[in-house]
Parts: sequence; structure tokens; C-alpha cells
Amino acid sequence: MNRPYRLILIAISLALATQPACFWRLWTKEKPIEERTFDVYGTVKTITAEQIVIDTSDKKRTETFVLTDASIRGSDFAPGAYVHIYYKLKDNRKEVTMVVEKIK
Repeated sequence: MNRPYRLILIAISLALATQPACFWRLWTKEKPIEERTFDVYGTVKTITAEQIVIDTSDKKRTETFVLTDASIRGSDFAPGAYVHIYYKLKDNRKEVTMVVEKIK
């Protein structure tokens, strides 16, 4: 096989190898934002039965989360505890699904 045909064959092989990934992206849809679970690390600033306020681990912002009856608490937290919060966005509120103390 001469050189131009070999290059064309390699190019076609590479194109066929990458096509399934492109088609897969067309068929799969992203979950709606209400169904996604997000997470954040931070230090507890204040905590009540209804909400938890933390300073994020990058120390650039303070975030407030809503605690519901369905929220899972790993333990009782005091201000200053380093926590990992999993939450969902519902009606422009950050509802905690689970909060656990993170061991540094």
C-alpha cells in the first residue's frame, strides 16, 4: 500500500473510533437541575433546626442551606466543625440531602 492510501485509512479508522462517543452524547440527556446533587465543603458558622450556614472551604463566600425533615445529619454539629454538605436546588433554595462532619 502506498503512503497516501495508508494515511487515508488511518484517518478513516480514527474517525470511526471516535463516532460512538459523539452519538452517545446526542442520545443521553442531562438531568434537570432539580434532580442533580451538588456538594460543598466548609466550616459551620451557625446551625439551627431549619438551616445551616457555612463558610466555604475556599473562604470566598458564605452559603446558607435549608434543613428539611428528609435531611440526613451525620451527627450534631457545633460552629467551627468542618462539614461536607450534599444538596439539591429546589425553588431557588439549597435543600440539604446529607451533611456529615469531614475529618481533616
